[in-house]
Amino acid sequence: MTNETHEKRDWKLEAAKYTLGGAGAGLFVSAFQTAYSPRKGGKASDIFKRFGGTVTFMAAMGGIFAGVDAAMAEVRGQDDYVNSAVAGCAAGLIAGIRKRSIPAALGGCAFFATAMGSYEMSGGFEGKMHGMSRDERDEYRAGLFASTEDMKKTMLEKEA
Repeated sequence: MTNETHEKRDWKLEAAKYTLGGAGAGLFVSAFQTAYSPRKGGKASDIFKRFGGTVTFMAAMGGIFAGVDAAMAEVRGQDDYVNSAVAGCAAGLIAGIRKRSIPAALGGCAFFATAMGSYEMSGGFEGKMHGMSRDERDEYRAGLFASTEDMKKTMLEKEA
């Protein structure tokens, strides 16, 4: 795993951008909750009156994740999976806070830290091998698994 030096990102700007994005996603989900709620005759204002918590929740999760991710990159001086794992934990805590439950907060932290850290470690949308030449990809793949000679040597050492 190579740790890339990070490009300078302002954590406040990142948090603001992703808060707005999360609010947009929350608005979309809230509109569906309103449209498919058992209560008939829902108005457009019900998106905010009845399901406004969804908008707020998703905005908070997006903003906190992006802000913590950028702040961690700034503090650590590198942009890697650790930043995403810490940011995922911070965002996951929001789920527990919404439920008013410490076990839910810790579970959300563990779940989102694992999910986001693993996602980032695997290379995200592009994958780890994006931009590598064919030889570099073959070398990378070969390094993932032990060769048969190494396995035979290990077996002989165990028997001795």
